[in-house]
Amino acid sequence: MVHGPKNSLLASIPDTEWIEIQKLCEFVQLPLGCVLYEPRGPFDYVYFPETAIISNVAPLKTDKTAETSTTGREGMINVGAIMGDDQSMHRAVVQVSGDSIRISFREFQELQARLPVFRRKLNAYSRAFLAQVMQSVACNASHTLLQRCARWLLKSHDRVDGDELRLTQQFLAEMLVVSRVAVNAELRKFQQLQVLTYSRGIITILDRRLLERTSCECYRAVRREYDRLLPGSFTK
Repeated sequence: MVHGPKNSLLASIPDTEWIEIQKLCEFVQLPLGCVLYEPRGPFDYVYFPETAIISNVAPLKTDKTAETSTTGREGMINVGAIMGDDQSMHRAVVQVSGDSIRISFREFQELQARLPVFRRKLNAYSRAFLAQVMQSVACNASHTLLQRCARWLLKSHDRVDGDELRLTQQFLAEMLVVSRVAVNAELRKFQQLQVLTYSRGIITILDRRLLERTSCECYRAVRREYDRLLPGSFTK
C-alpha cells in the first residue's frame, strides 16, 4: 500500500513515481527558529515541509533581515537545487515548527533525472516560487505596513491547518523589517476590527475575508500563480 505525503507538491506525483521517491525520504521534525541553510553555504538536503513553514530571509549589513519568500506544504526548500545548485543564496529559517520530509541533494538530483512527472512538477513550482519572490519586491516597496502585514498573515494562514498561527510579534517584525512596536500597533488595529485575536504568541484568524480585503493585490497575484501552475496547493 502506498502512503501519500502531506506535502501537496509530492502528493501531486503519481503513485508510480512516489513509490520511487518514498524510498529515499527521511521524516524529520523542524523546531522553531532552526536554520536549515545559510547564505552561500552548501547544503546536503532538500526539504519538503508537511506541517512546518520556512522563511527565506536575506540578512542585511544593518543586522536586520528581510523575508523574500515563505514555503510550507505547497513546496520545497531549496529551489536552487532544482537547477542543480548546491549553495543557498538566502538563510532558510523555520517560522512555524513542524514535520518535514527531506531527501539528500545527490538523490534528489537522481530522482529529477529519471522521473519525468516529478521533474515537470518541480519546474512548475520553481516558476510559482519565482513569482512570489518578484511580487515581494514590489510589495515591500509600494504598500503600507498594514497591507503587508495582512498579506503575510494570509500566506501563513494558507499553509497551516485550522486558524491558529504560532508567531511572536518579534518574529513578525523581523520578517516585515519594522520594529516590534510597529507590528504591535497593526495587530491592535486588526483586533479592534475583530479580524484576529492575539495572545501569548498565538494569532487566531477570525475573519479571513476582511483580512483579504485589507491586504494589497500582491497576495492575490501570487495565489493566482500557484493555483494556475500547481492547482490544489492550498485549500483555503
